[in-house]
Amino acid sequence: MVRSMTGFGRGVTTTDQLQLTVEIRSVNHRFLEISTKFPKDWTEAEVYAKKVLSTKVARGKLDVSVCVKELAPLGQVVQINWPLVNAYKEAREELRQQIPLDEHWSMSEILELDQALTLQVKELPKEEILNAVDKAVEEAATALIQMRKREGQELVEAVKGYKKALEEQIAIIKSVSPQAVEKYREKLVERIKEISQADNLEERLIIEVAIFAEKADIAEELDRLTSHLKQLDETLQEDTSIGRKLDFLMQEIHREINTIGSKNQSVEAATAVVQAKTILEKLREQVQNIE
Repeated sequence: MVRSMTGFGRGVTTTDQLQLTVEIRSVNHRFLEISTKFPKDWTEAEVYAKKVLSTKVARGKLDVSVCVKELAPLGQVVQINWPLVNAYKEAREELRQQIPLDEHWSMSEILELDQALTLQVKELPKEEILNAVDKAVEEAATALIQMRKREGQELVEAVKGYKKALEEQIAIIKSVSPQAVEKYREKLVERIKEISQADNLEERLIIEVAIFAEKADIAEELDRLTSHLKQLDETLQEDTSIGRKLDFLMQEIHREINTIGSKNQSVEAATAVVQAKTILEKLREQVQNIE
């Protein structure tokens, strides 16, 4: 199913300790780019989330944000820096040999020692964090993909509409292209009559018209356009990421229309070429939204 690259998804997971909310916003991008905003100590969970999303989305710029709300206090612990405390102890013993100090330490004295005691909040187990992130990311990714699918179907309808309009202009070009050769022949007859009374007028006309007809022939370009538009229909039926393939088809269609415009001398065809280019530009804008 065709998917847009624009979408939004939210996932929420609740544990005994916290409520975890993951939000994913996606916009157009040539490749897959995932930007994340996780708590600074959740590096492993952040890497895991990126890995999961990379298996679910092929293209687009994803902004992933995580909001953590504590539901219950995690508790605190006092960490004792024993190497530092022992170093303080040795230094104090040396000082006692020189100046009078109490043999026993007071608690207030210990508390005043810089970095000897540190207060730390208890950390959640990594497994609990990963499980919570996994559930929230899965829920958010599912919602994101569903939205991208809905918008993708709207894009398909828009693409089909522009394709139909493009085919109408191509049909006009195809119908009027033979007239260019005949009009050229008529102009050539008048010009040669003005400057020449040669007996071989008809022969010269045949040669000149044949040369012009070969230069103005757009049959191959029209055939390739038909082929590209058929591939466009077939690609829209594929159940994979088709955005890059559609981009390539747009380039090829643009190339053929440009070539037709440079070859054909008909005013009607030139007008249709301009219209076709305008429609194609709108078509390309829609295609650039497809994953």
